[in-house]
Amino acid sequence: MLANCKLSKAIADMGFYEFRRQLEYKTQLYGSKLVIVDRFYPSSKTCSSCGEKKSSLSLSQRVFQCQNCGFECDRDLNAARNLSQEAVRLTVLACRLDSADTTRMKQEEKAGNC
Repeated sequence: MLANCKLSKAIADMGFYEFRRQLEYKTQLYGSKLVIVDRFYPSSKTCSSCGEKKSSLSLSQRVFQCQNCGFECDRDLNAARNLSQEAVRLTVLACRLDSADTTRMKQEEKAGNC
């Protein structure tokens, strides 16, 4: 399930509902925001580079290869990139920002910081 055996066992033991509840609690505690993406979002089937969606992708295919742009990477990494992009998109929609407002600004350095 997951690379970290102890984490995998802990998640399997508590179930995903409890895992999500804990995430919601911790993000609220630390002032963060938890973004929930629809469970049927095709994160594995969508190219994180160009957005092209494959019609099918079997679990045995561990490398994602885009027929449209030629992008190739690990299937799970591609899905993680897609989920990250979707979370940003949902956050921007929730805040009603246009794409011009989402660019990063240069942070001024504080004196004395290493």
